[in-house]
Amino acid sequence: MEQAHERKEQMQEPSSEKQLMLSYPPTDPQSYPWLVICDGYDKERQTFFSISKDYFHTRNIPEMRNKLIYTSCDGWLVLKDIDSKNLCLLNPTSKEMMQLPTLEGIADDFICILTATPSDPYNQCYVLFIDPPRSTFSFCQLGDKNFYKQTLQANGSVFVQSATFHGGKIYLLIYFGISGSLSYTAEFVGGEIRFTKLAIERFDESLPADIPCYRDYLIESCGELLLVNQMLFGSYRRKVYGFVIFRMDSSKNAWVQVKNIGERAIFISDRSKISCFVAENGVKRNSIYFTMPSSRFLYVFDLEDDTITKFLPCPTVACRELDLDWVILK
Repeated sequence: MEQAHERKEQMQEPSSEKQLMLSYPPTDPQSYPWLVICDGYDKERQTFFSISKDYFHTRNIPEMRNKLIYTSCDGWLVLKDIDSKNLCLLNPTSKEMMQLPTLEGIADDFICILTATPSDPYNQCYVLFIDPPRSTFSFCQLGDKNFYKQTLQANGSVFVQSATFHGGKIYLLIYFGISGSLSYTAEFVGGEIRFTKLAIERFDESLPADIPCYRDYLIESCGELLLVNQMLFGSYRRKVYGFVIFRMDSSKNAWVQVKNIGERAIFISDRSKISCFVAENGVKRNSIYFTMPSSRFLYVFDLEDDTITKFLPCPTVACRELDLDWVILK
């Protein structure tokens, strides 16, 4: 299923470009996200890879140095300083930065959601961190001095597998003990989170019986709510067999399998999940672009023929201590 893909010749930044320009991200307009590769001893380098043009820009953005990208929303990033654990919002294009309160015990595997940009006229910009195994939700708005915390109460052990913001609500996929998974919504109401259990239970898995491991992603996709199921196998479950996609059908209260997403593409990494319509040539529609932990490669799953190709987006980045994330720049 997997085959190699030979890359085109790299196009690097002109040597005459001023140092000031290197402290800003690229401004090339595109309808899909950039793949951002952060590497270096202090993660001082940020490499922005363009899929359709098949080249990369290497930058040294001071505001992103030694920081981990948790999520992005309309050009804004949620960042955590690796050493101090300080949190902030950053628009790397405009250089606007806003500090967030300290969050004790924050870990790299926390799920993060930014519900809107700081300029939202309805004041609906919430920063939410979810601790998956404890089902603890920490949230704040701009100007708050502290994060407020709530825990999803349920009978038995729960684990938040995935979450996404869709239609003004946060949708949650919860693993519930040995009984399978449940779907919830979460809304900010009067300074707290209101949880609602959905009638949609675990979808009917028409998946290969010999695949030992699955990972699920809830993704907002052009007005639809998708559940993307990644099938894993091999040592330490580091190989991908393929993907199966389901769409939430609210009229039937069911997950319905989708075999074609048309002019859309899906982009997945450890901490980012983005889907959008693709206008540029060079980006495979009806496909899933994804990364794997501790790998410099970018993989593409074609939903039409169930094949996986891979290529190296940037040969100059270090092999270790590498972070790859999808971001929308504006």
